[in-house]
Amino acid sequence: MIVAIPRLLPAELVAAINREMDAAPHTSGNAAPGVRLESVKKNEELDTSTESFARLSEAVHAVLREHRNFQLLTMPKAMVPFLFSRYQPGMFYGDHNDQAVMGRTTKIRTDMSVTIFLSDPASYDGGELVLDTDTSPRPFKLNPGDAVIYPTFSLHRVEAVRRGERRAAVSWIQSTIRLPEHRQALTDIALSLNWMINAMSVEQAHAHIEFRRLQKVRANLERLWAEP
Repeated sequence: MIVAIPRLLPAELVAAINREMDAAPHTSGNAAPGVRLESVKKNEELDTSTESFARLSEAVHAVLREHRNFQLLTMPKAMVPFLFSRYQPGMFYGDHNDQAVMGRTTKIRTDMSVTIFLSDPASYDGGELVLDTDTSPRPFKLNPGDAVIYPTFSLHRVEAVRRGERRAAVSWIQSTIRLPEHRQALTDIALSLNWMINAMSVEQAHAHIEFRRLQKVRANLERLWAEP
């Protein structure tokens, strides 16, 4: 499942993140665990030892905990603290798939990745997030606060920036639903329920036995598959 969520972060939080990234120290992205070759990755990341990093990561997590669509699509059990990265001209991240297990003290299985764009796409050239699909690579270059969720096992890359600066916040999710095909089925049902609510109203939708039956099916499948 690859899905974009517009306006995942509010504009005021995006602006606050960018202000802190302007002032806070950054380190080489090659200092991250598992990264060894500059020929594969060349970027900079907000220093994870700073107060800015801890404060900004928690601020983003707080928004996601209350974001209904994000919760429906990912059904998160745990998440890695957000990394805040910047790519200046000549910086890139070549084709790779992310680590299967992350975390220093508490380990989590990485089922899904989330990239939140922080820069105006008109302010930089290049820098597309390119995700491999079953047919062809799919590029993403979204507005500030917009996000894309994608399977962690998929190959992906960040194209070299040619002008300006690309900024993004990235994290990884362990879902309560382990298998991607199960998550897809639950997501499809949730989207169908949302369509019914939007086509009528919450009260009218709940008045239909078909709506309530579909809710029951989703709940029973989640009960069958969940690993809380």
